[in-house]
Amino acid sequence: MRIADKVVFVVFGILATVVSAADVKIEAGGKSQVFQQYWEDYERCKARQEFTPERGEYETQEEYRRRVEKLRVGCDTYRRVEQARIEVPVILNYDADKQRFLFELPTTRGLRLQYDGLVRDDFPKSLNKLPRDRWHIDDPTPKASAYKECTLRSVSAEEKFISKIEPCRINSWRGCMTYYLQGEEGIWQRDTETFSISDVTFYAYADIASARRIKDMEANLIYRVEGALLVPEQGFDATSVEILNRKTGERLVSVKP
Repeated sequence: MRIADKVVFVVFGILATVVSAADVKIEAGGKSQVFQQYWEDYERCKARQEFTPERGEYETQEEYRRRVEKLRVGCDTYRRVEQARIEVPVILNYDADKQRFLFELPTTRGLRLQYDGLVRDDFPKSLNKLPRDRWHIDDPTPKASAYKECTLRSVSAEEKFISKIEPCRINSWRGCMTYYLQGEEGIWQRDTETFSISDVTFYAYADIASARRIKDMEANLIYRVEGALLVPEQGFDATSVEILNRKTGERLVSVKP
């Protein structure tokens, strides 16, 4: 499958773009290659570290020592590749009656995009009662799993296109999740060790005229995800996401830590 042959799923009313790590190019350190090639770079480095060559017949002990030392150079730069970038096409989803777009930050199959640094963990530490009117609560006693919309730490939009941005949750069991345990006097205490993100979605409000201008850009709109590639963990630690027009450079939305 090529990146142009992106997989499009209709998930609970949202168009979600899912690309395969086998196809999407990752730019880092002057390279532009798929994840498997970064994995092979890492494996070759580990093999060099573990290899001990024989000393040459006309090689002094000091020359041999220096040659072996070069093979023992660490693999940290192959294990964690900094200043990496992924670009994924945007598929627009607009509600003309409510005059808003629905965006979901992209996901890849075979490479976990991690948005922890961009999302605020704002679950309260304790609750007098579980807010079932606002969150989804799945609570086998005495431990309750709680799901709500993810809150972005810092998000801005180009005002000539988008008037405001609001978080949303597109399904009961999606968004951000934690656990609450019922304690004394019925107070629910937060399990502060648990915080997971299944998806990050948000509304971007735009009037009809602005939405039509954005629609005209769709063929050139991309999510640009920047961060660090974590090779052994098969993860990508995102430090910023932008929705931009790759042809003109115009930024519609910018998400930061």
